[in-house]
Amino acid sequence: MSFSNLNPASYLFFFLKRESDRFFASIAIRGFAFGMITIFVPIYLYQHFQSIPFTLLFFAGISGLYGILVPFAGLIMMRIGIKKSMLLSHPLFWGFYICLLFFNISWFFVIFSVILYSLGMIFFWPAYHISFVRFTEKKKKGREVGKLNFVSAVPGILAPTLGGIIIYFFGYPALFVVVLCVLFSSAIPLFLSPDVNQVYSDSYLKAYQRIFKKENRYHNLAFAVNGMEGVINAYFWPLFLAILGIGYIAIGSIATVALVVSLLFTLYMGRITDRVNRTKLLTIGSVLTAGAWLGKFFVVSPISAFLAQGFYRFARTSAGVPFQTILYRKAEEKGAEIDEFIIYRGIVMGFFRCILLIILAAVFFIVPDININFAFILAAIFSLGFIFLGKIPELKSWFNQINNRKK
Repeated sequence: MSFSNLNPASYLFFFLKRESDRFFASIAIRGFAFGMITIFVPIYLYQHFQSIPFTLLFFAGISGLYGILVPFAGLIMMRIGIKKSMLLSHPLFWGFYICLLFFNISWFFVIFSVILYSLGMIFFWPAYHISFVRFTEKKKKGREVGKLNFVSAVPGILAPTLGGIIIYFFGYPALFVVVLCVLFSSAIPLFLSPDVNQVYSDSYLKAYQRIFKKENRYHNLAFAVNGMEGVINAYFWPLFLAILGIGYIAIGSIATVALVVSLLFTLYMGRITDRVNRTKLLTIGSVLTAGAWLGKFFVVSPISAFLAQGFYRFARTSAGVPFQTILYRKAEEKGAEIDEFIIYRGIVMGFFRCILLIILAAVFFIVPDININFAFILAAIFSLGFIFLGKIPELKSWFNQINNRKK
């Protein structure tokens, strides 16, 4: 094939021939866009509200609305297809960042931003997970999870540092504009993909009834603690660094160094996850992640923050890759009910995140002088709950063996 005869669209299509390549390319560009801004959004909100409780309630609104509305994601994908669902999330995220710029004008923009971000998540995340399950090989799920994490991290290695530099020299508005431009380009690979319509069978009520099924009780625990630990990492860690007096560039650099640590380990974890017992790997990773959170509790300076976050990313990868692999394998085993399983997971995560954030907002309102890093102890406890996604009967047999030895 002569490249000189290719127009730009055909040239791009040649290098993104496979659906998985186009998916990974879109996720990589999107990862760079969000990598520049995600860690700084909680700080931006805290500076605007001048209140930790109000900042937490803002995120609680997003999580709660997501938990309420995510069952509609299945109906959306069934009507318009997976690709269009992911594409439609982009203007919603754009609207969110535009609203952030106008917070000082009216509370309307605060409320509208919560709605827009929640809808963006509803359009994007279920379609994202279902796409990944659909085109990856069952026997290589761990390797594919490692690859997904790798391509998400590589473009975003310098993104947090770049975001911190832009804020320091030009302010938040300039960063929002840059993020919007990069996020727009992440939609291009998706336009090259054929669309796929899923069949979603759950009614709104049936989607919630899955939470109360006996066979899902361990899944409920695993999804709940996974979501709550993620909330503390996404919101409390950046706020803690800002309150500690660490500057934007240093905060971005801490995130960059941690990503490098994660990057060096993630592909290796993806390979061994396909070869060894995933439950044992998940158990080891969960314990390491809990230890990393306890280490964060004692952070007092930028250097200790570098070390603590680097170890956390290593530990979280050792837990996250087997956790994601088990999740996608379980979803794949559902057959025609992949959509229903993924959306049920979204309901659980959304509501438990919302509940946690409301409780913690109340704690900070009642006890305003409490140190924000007390939440890291909770994150350590939540991390130990990741193991509930594994083979619980196997864990039960371990406990039974221990009890028998004692007798």
